[in-house]
Amino acid sequence: MNYLDTLKNITKDSKRKRENLILLLVLLVILLISINYIFKEDKSENETVVEEEIKEQKSDTVSLEEKLSEIINQISGITEASIVINYSNNGSNDIVYDTKETLNEQGNVLSVERSVAYNEENGNKTAIIQMYNMPTVEGVIIVGKGVESADVKQKLSTAIGNLLGIASYKVQVFEK
Repeated sequence: MNYLDTLKNITKDSKRKRENLILLLVLLVILLISINYIFKEDKSENETVVEEEIKEQKSDTVSLEEKLSEIINQISGITEASIVINYSNNGSNDIVYDTKETLNEQGNVLSVERSVAYNEENGNKTAIIQMYNMPTVEGVIIVGKGVESADVKQKLSTAIGNLLGIASYKVQVFEK
């Protein structure tokens, strides 16, 4: 008896047909789950490293505001200066990836596997960053005592605008 005859005999009986169909569905579900598990990339480690890098970038932007406040407070006649910088985005990292391609006999790409490239020092893994794109500054507000004159406001606007690479009209200075 060949395979076709066996399949025909199985499909003749409706009770066996249902049982075989259910068995086939169960096997397909198990197969899909196992394929997903086998080819699943360990993203949890990659995501935590990238999240740590983003937290460091955000703390850099806060420290920039603090540094600028300290510098403004050192200017003669200006005290209690505070600064807020408005960004249009959070900046981004161009992270280096290790790429592994699987080719078939004809040289065509069958699959591409990418994973984050790491530097490891003292057991700590950090993602290798090719380039850091700074956040785009949209505007700045400065508040401080001693900035009532138009000349001081204009000089502060020009200085902060030049430092951050924005037009001086995007920098607003107010008396505290």
